[in-house]
Amino acid sequence: MTTPRATAKIDRRAVMARAWAIFGEVYLYPRIKFSSLGRKCFGSCLKRAWVEARKSAAAAAMSEQARAARIAELQDVVRFAPFTDSWRQASREISAARSELAAMGAL
Repeated sequence: MTTPRATAKIDRRAVMARAWAIFGEVYLYPRIKFSSLGRKCFGSCLKRAWVEARKSAAAAAMSEQARAARIAELQDVVRFAPFTDSWRQASREISAARSELAAMGAL
C-alpha cells in the first residue's frame, strides 16, 4: 500500500519569471540580443527554473520533523565537507547542500 504524497501546485508564471531572471544573470540579457543567444540558451535557463521549482515544492510538501532533520543533515554536510581529502568533491557537496537549503528556505 502506498501513501498519498501531497504535492504543491507549481506556479508556471513564477517559473517563467525565474527563467527570465536566470537568463538575465547568466547571459546578460537584455544587453545582448536574444537573437544572438538563441532558444537553446533560454531553454537551459527554463530547465533550471523548473528544477528549482520542483525542489521548493518538494520541500514544502515535507513534514516539519522531516524538514528539520534534513536541514540539520545539510548543515552538517556544509560544516564537515571541508575536512575531506578532495576539495573538488567537497566544494560540489557544499554547493549542492547550500542550494537545497536555499530551496527549503533555511538560509
